Amino acid sequence: MQWQPSASLDTLLQRARLLGATRDFFRQRGLLEVETPALVAHAVSDPHLDNIPVQLADGRKLWLHTSPEYHMKRLLAAGAPDIWQLGKVFRDGEAGRRHEPEFTLIEWYRHDCTLRTLAAESCELIAALARIAGRSLAAPVYLDYRELFLAVLDID
Repeated sequence: MQWQPSASLDTLLQRARLLGATRDFFRQRGLLEVETPALVAHAVSDPHLDNIPVQLADGRKLWLHTSPEYHMKRLLAAGAPDIWQLGKVFRDGEAGRRHEPEFTLIEWYRHDCTLRTLAAESCELIAALARIAGRSLAAPVYLDYRELFLAVLDID
Protein backbone atom coordinates (compact mmCIF):
# COMPACT_ATOMS: atom_id res chain seq x y z
CA MET A 1 0.00 0.00 0.00
CA GLN A 2 1.31 3.41 -1.00
CA TRP A 3 1.18 5.70 2.07
CA GLN A 4 3.05 8.69 0.72
CA PRO A 5 1.02 11.62 -0.64
CA SER A 6 0.99 12.18 -4.38
CA ALA A 7 1.53 15.96 -4.01
CA SER A 8 5.09 17.23 -3.53
CA LEU A 9 5.97 19.79 -0.88
CA ASP A 10 6.47 22.35 -3.68
CA THR A 11 2.94 21.64 -4.93
CA LEU A 12 1.51 22.05 -1.42
CA LEU A 13 3.36 25.35 -0.95
CA GLN A 14 2.19 26.64 -4.33
CA ARG A 15 -1.40 25.67 -3.55
CA ALA A 16 -1.22 27.46 -0.19
CA ARG A 17 0.09 30.61 -1.92
CA LEU A 18 -2.71 30.48 -4.49
CA LEU A 19 -5.42 29.94 -1.86
CA GLY A 20 -4.05 32.83 0.20
CA ALA A 21 -3.94 35.08 -2.86
CA THR A 22 -7.53 34.15 -3.68
CA ARG A 23 -8.63 35.15 -0.19
CA ASP A 24 -6.68 38.41 -0.48
CA PHE A 25 -8.27 39.13 -3.86
CA PHE A 26 -11.81 38.96 -2.52
CA ARG A 27 -10.99 40.58 0.82
CA GLN A 28 -9.54 43.60 -1.03
CA ARG A 29 -12.79 43.88 -2.99
CA GLY A 30 -14.94 43.77 0.13
CA LEU A 31 -16.65 40.43 -0.43
CA LEU A 32 -17.65 38.37 2.60
CA GLU A 33 -16.24 34.84 2.69
CA VAL A 34 -18.95 32.32 3.61
CA GLU A 35 -19.06 28.59 4.20
CA THR A 36 -22.21 26.68 3.34
CA PRO A 37 -23.09 23.02 4.05
CA ALA A 38 -21.38 20.33 2.01
CA LEU A 39 -23.90 17.69 3.11
CA VAL A 40 -27.38 18.64 1.89
CA ALA A 41 -30.91 17.29 2.16
CA HIS A 42 -31.73 17.48 -1.56
CA ALA A 43 -29.78 16.49 -4.63
CA VAL A 44 -29.08 19.08 -7.30
CA SER A 45 -31.76 19.56 -9.95
CA ASP A 46 -29.27 19.95 -12.82
CA PRO A 47 -29.68 16.83 -14.99
CA HIS A 48 -26.02 17.03 -16.09
CA LEU A 49 -24.63 16.78 -12.55
CA ASP A 50 -24.75 13.69 -10.35
CA ASN A 51 -24.64 13.97 -6.58
CA ILE A 52 -22.86 11.46 -4.38
CA PRO A 53 -25.30 10.00 -1.83
CA VAL A 54 -24.43 9.57 1.85
CA GLN A 55 -26.32 7.12 4.06
CA LEU A 56 -26.34 8.17 7.72
CA ALA A 57 -26.44 5.70 10.62
CA ASP A 58 -29.96 6.87 11.50
CA GLY A 59 -31.19 5.86 8.05
CA ARG A 60 -31.41 9.33 6.50
CA LYS A 61 -30.04 9.75 2.98
CA LEU A 62 -28.23 13.02 2.32
CA TRP A 63 -26.09 14.23 -0.58
CA LEU A 64 -22.65 15.78 -0.97
CA HIS A 65 -23.22 19.07 -2.77
CA THR A 66 -22.10 19.63 -6.36
CA SER A 67 -21.89 23.40 -5.80
CA PRO A 68 -22.58 25.88 -3.00
CA GLU A 69 -24.86 27.86 -5.34
CA TYR A 70 -28.22 27.06 -3.72
CA HIS A 71 -27.14 27.86 -0.17
CA MET A 72 -25.23 30.96 -1.27
CA LYS A 73 -28.28 32.29 -3.09
CA ARG A 74 -30.34 31.69 0.04
CA LEU A 75 -27.85 33.88 1.92
CA LEU A 76 -28.21 36.62 -0.70
CA ALA A 77 -32.00 36.42 -0.54
CA ALA A 78 -31.77 36.78 3.25
CA GLY A 79 -29.83 40.04 2.92
CA ALA A 80 -26.17 38.99 2.75
CA PRO A 81 -23.80 41.40 0.99
CA ASP A 82 -21.56 40.33 -1.92
CA ILE A 83 -20.26 36.87 -0.97
CA TRP A 84 -17.78 34.26 -2.07
CA GLN A 85 -16.82 30.72 -1.12
CA LEU A 86 -13.85 28.47 -1.73
CA GLY A 87 -14.41 24.85 -0.83
CA LYS A 88 -14.75 21.23 -1.71
CA VAL A 89 -17.56 20.04 -3.99
CA PHE A 90 -18.41 16.53 -5.10
CA ARG A 91 -19.68 15.17 -8.40
CA ASP A 92 -20.24 11.55 -9.26
CA GLY A 93 -19.31 10.23 -12.69
CA GLU A 94 -16.76 12.93 -13.49
CA ALA A 95 -13.45 11.20 -12.80
CA GLY A 96 -10.67 11.50 -15.34
CA ARG A 97 -6.99 12.25 -15.78
CA ARG A 98 -7.49 15.87 -14.66
CA HIS A 99 -10.74 15.60 -12.75
CA GLU A 100 -11.69 13.80 -9.56
CA PRO A 101 -15.10 13.34 -7.91
CA GLU A 102 -13.91 15.73 -5.15
CA PHE A 103 -12.40 19.08 -6.12
CA THR A 104 -12.04 22.65 -4.94
CA LEU A 105 -14.40 25.20 -6.45
CA ILE A 106 -14.65 28.96 -6.09
CA GLU A 107 -17.99 30.67 -6.46
CA TRP A 108 -18.99 34.27 -5.84
CA TYR A 109 -22.04 36.47 -6.14
CA ARG A 110 -22.34 40.23 -6.37
CA HIS A 111 -25.39 42.46 -6.20
CA ASP A 112 -26.05 44.89 -9.06
CA CYS A 113 -23.16 43.71 -11.19
CA THR A 114 -23.13 43.39 -14.98
CA LEU A 115 -21.97 40.34 -16.87
CA ARG A 116 -19.09 42.40 -18.30
CA THR A 117 -18.01 43.46 -14.80
CA LEU A 118 -18.07 39.87 -13.54
CA ALA A 119 -16.16 38.67 -16.60
CA ALA A 120 -13.50 41.33 -16.01
CA GLU A 121 -13.24 40.39 -12.34
CA SER A 122 -12.88 36.71 -13.28
CA CYS A 123 -10.08 37.60 -15.68
CA GLU A 124 -8.37 39.71 -13.00
CA LEU A 125 -8.46 36.79 -10.56
CA ILE A 126 -7.12 34.33 -13.14
CA ALA A 127 -4.33 36.73 -14.14
CA ALA A 128 -3.37 37.37 -10.49
CA LEU A 129 -3.17 33.65 -9.78
CA ALA A 130 -1.25 33.02 -13.00
CA ARG A 131 1.36 35.61 -11.96
CA ILE A 132 1.83 33.84 -8.63
CA ALA A 133 2.24 30.57 -10.52
CA GLY A 134 4.95 32.22 -12.65
CA ARG A 135 2.90 32.47 -15.82
CA SER A 136 1.69 35.36 -17.89
CA LEU A 137 -1.53 35.54 -19.83
CA ALA A 138 -2.60 37.51 -22.86
CA ALA A 139 -5.07 40.31 -22.28
CA PRO A 140 -8.65 39.02 -22.31
CA VAL A 141 -10.87 39.59 -25.30
CA TYR A 142 -14.52 40.33 -24.53
CA LEU A 143 -17.16 39.36 -27.07
CA ASP A 144 -20.90 39.34 -26.61
CA TYR A 145 -23.01 36.54 -28.09
CA ARG A 146 -23.87 38.55 -31.20
CA GLU A 147 -20.22 39.35 -31.93
CA LEU A 148 -19.21 35.72 -31.36
CA PHE A 149 -21.95 34.30 -33.59
CA LEU A 150 -21.07 36.79 -36.32
CA ALA A 151 -17.33 36.08 -36.09
CA VAL A 152 -17.53 32.30 -35.94
CA LEU A 153 -20.78 31.34 -37.67
CA ASP A 154 -21.62 34.42 -39.70
CA ILE A 155 -25.06 34.41 -38.06
CA ASP A 156 -26.70 37.58 -36.70
